[in-house]
Amino acid sequence: MPKCVRIAVAGANDDRIFELVNSFSKSKEIYFDLFGVGQVNRKFAGNVSYVTAVNDQDAVELAIEDIIAGADILFKGLVQTHTLLKEVLKKEYELVQGRLLSHVSILEIPELNRPVLLTDAAMNIDPTVDQEKEIIKNAIEIAHAIGIEHPKVSLISSAENFNKKMPSSVKAKELTDFYDHNRIDATVYGPLSLDLSLSKEVVAEKRFTGPIQGDADILVVPNIDVGNVLYKSLTMFTKTRVGGIIVGTKIPIVLTSRGDSLENKILALKFALKVI
Repeated sequence: MPKCVRIAVAGANDDRIFELVNSFSKSKEIYFDLFGVGQVNRKFAGNVSYVTAVNDQDAVELAIEDIIAGADILFKGLVQTHTLLKEVLKKEYELVQGRLLSHVSILEIPELNRPVLLTDAAMNIDPTVDQEKEIIKNAIEIAHAIGIEHPKVSLISSAENFNKKMPSSVKAKELTDFYDHNRIDATVYGPLSLDLSLSKEVVAEKRFTGPIQGDADILVVPNIDVGNVLYKSLTMFTKTRVGGIIVGTKIPIVLTSRGDSLENKILALKFALKVI
């Protein structure tokens, strides 16, 4: 992380955003540029500025102008995701790196003593094999950025045995074959079930002998439905902490929803700080 980091928040007129900002008030290295609709009646710490926007579109445009001027992270506040991304994708800003944008979440699962990445649970609906290659590439780069030197990438399906009638299984096998012949600094393997991806106990019970044995670093879901259900199941019914960002742009975009807890918003921002 650079010595000083500026975070541009689009749609900052939200109490949870203010709580987030306050949680970093003692940091001398992190500055927040808040762009919110309407005036706010509160005092901010010295590392925070607030600019009044006319509407959500104006807030997004002001935040992106701040990115162009040198801010390091774009944070989605109380604005619609499509409003933010539509502006980000405009060619004149040159924020897209010419690759597929994808969503990567960091999972802090209490039962595991390590972080796990999940992709893509929020951006690409039903990616093709070629699009999956870009999604995998983005996730591997993020894994390297947070210190995972040789990530193990699990291509999630219902079972570890190839089934030609199951689209996720077919896609996973094609990707596995591709990476067997195109070596990268990662292990990419599938189809693989979720339990075999994360549980060494299940691996032992099933006597599974594949290259990923309950120690996956990255979970790649076959489509957004699987990713969304997994993401929400973890956040609703377990104590897993989750934070997500959009990657494939020149700067990370922290993508949170209104339903995300303050704890998860903080985790998402800390995740983004690790990858810049």
